[in-house]
Order: sequence, then structure tokens, then C-alpha cells
Amino acid sequence: MKKALLAAALTFSLFAANAKSFSLQVVQRNTPGDQVFDSSFVVEQTILDHFFDRGMIVSNNSILVSKDDAVKEKTDLRRSMMEARIGCMDLFVKLDLNYSVLDSANPTAILLSNIKSADMEIVSLKDDAAIAKGKFTPPSLTDLNNNRSGVEDFAEDIAKKIQAEIAERGGAI
Repeated sequence: MKKALLAAALTFSLFAANAKSFSLQVVQRNTPGDQVFDSSFVVEQTILDHFFDRGMIVSNNSILVSKDDAVKEKTDLRRSMMEARIGCMDLFVKLDLNYSVLDSANPTAILLSNIKSADMEIVSLKDDAAIAKGKFTPPSLTDLNNNRSGVEDFAEDIAKKIQAEIAERGGAI
């Protein structure tokens, strides 16, 4: 029995030693005003849940609303990265959610049709270098996916890509 417990503890230790932790920063783009849309919260929470459910250490910062102020945005992103370093995270994942709400009857609703695309960048906090990038477009719209469930499915696809990119670079998930 002691050998089995020791083996389990050793296996867990090896897993923990190879696991990569990351901080997620969602940036909401192309939206009017300063309000964080509910869809942005749903995307963020779905990604965080994906990794929490797999026992990965992940944190997040408040969602940023981009207002075409490059200096302020760069400062905000640096602050987020510094907080990730202070929290001993290995990676920083920036996810730009690009909205298209000019023709939307309800731009703040949790609708897949309001999201045009998402751009992901994974940065190694050790080297301050981008190690992966990706672009995602939502699937074709139907009456069945233009809702919260469709937004969650889109976010889950993004989470799986983040997971694959991290695993490819030696991070156990």
C-alpha cells in the first residue's frame, strides 16, 4: 500500500513539474462604449473552466475593452503580464475577441453572430517571446448555435487549441 501511495505521489509530482501555468487576458475589440459584453465573459469563463477541469493552474485579469488607444492598451497588457509573472505563471495567453455589432439588433446579447473572430497569442513569460498564434472564426450560424451555447462551443474550440499548443511545447495537460 505504501508503495502504491509513493508511486502515485511521484507520478503527481512529475506531472506538476511539467505542467505549464498561464494567465489569460481577454481583449474585447470593436465595441461601442466601455461595457464588457456578456459574450466576452462567457468566452473567458469557458476557457478557464476547460483548464480548471483538467487540473491546470490558470489565472485571468479583468477583460480589457480596446478603444484604439495603443499606448494605454500596451500599458494595460504590460501590467497584466507583470501580474502573471508575480503570480509565477509560465505563459501569458492574450485573446482578442473581435466583434461585429454595427448591424446587430442586440449587440450586448450573448450571440455568436456578434463575434466576428478571435486572435490568440501565447507568450513565454520566461523569454518574453511569442511561442504560438492562432486565428479563429465562429462556425456558420444556425438557429441552434446563435446563442450562449454557440458562444461556449466556440470558446471550447479555442481552449482546445490553446491546450494543444501548450502540450506541443512540453506542458502536460
